[in-house]
Amino acid sequence: MKPKQWYIKERRNSQLGTYYVACGPLSKTAAKAKTRCLYGENTMHSFASEKEYNAKLASLREAGERVQS
Repeated sequence: MKPKQWYIKERRNSQLGTYYVACGPLSKTAAKAKTRCLYGENTMHSFASEKEYNAKLASLREAGERVQS
């Protein structure tokens, strides 16, 4: 069984702007399902390890981006 990738969802909404959602470990099927939305656009960013995932979340927060847990 392959290890799951770690994902951060980039959410673009014309009313709320761009923000990020920490999704954690997901299967490819679950990650693909999270790209669908009725309004706006979602992009899933994958990371091979929890260390890379946490580093990206930290860099987004340092850059002043909105990040939801």
